Amino acid sequence: MNRKQHTVDIVFALSLFCVFAVLSLFVVILGANVYKGISSELSAGCNMRSSLVYLTEKVRQADGSGGFSIAGMEGGDALVLSSSANGKDYETWIFVSGGKLMEATVETGVEINAAYGQPVTDLSELRLSQDGPLLQIGVTDTQGNEFESAVCAKAAPQRG
Repeated sequence: MNRKQHTVDIVFALSLFCVFAVLSLFVVILGANVYKGISSELSAGCNMRSSLVYLTEKVRQADGSGGFSIAGMEGGDALVLSSSANGKDYETWIFVSGGKLMEATVETGVEINAAYGQPVTDLSELRLSQDGPLLQIGVTDTQGNEFESAVCAKAAPQRG
């Protein structure tokens, strides 16, 4: 009888240990998934805030110099900032291409394409519209979340 009781104690202890191990693994996997989701949302929010602040500050900087305009580029909107340096006129184009917000600076009159751009941050769409001095900026991140901002600034004439 003592031997039988000893075997039952061992089986009970092993069963209890296995249940504890399985539940611990379940909690770790659940926690990792929650962390991954939170981390992804925080990263997306940071990218959106960064892109909106970046665009707003670029417009404000251009407001004091050559101004800005809105142009179309490869199926989307582009923000064109005008400036002068060393007797030459330049344009800085900010646009979305290949899931990235891109920036390219060229001499005025040079035809631009996405190959000229340097990536700034992840972004899938940029929408720009102007109502008087108010520039509406809309962005869509790579997960489809949309964010909007507005900045009041002087603009150069609209581009086609």
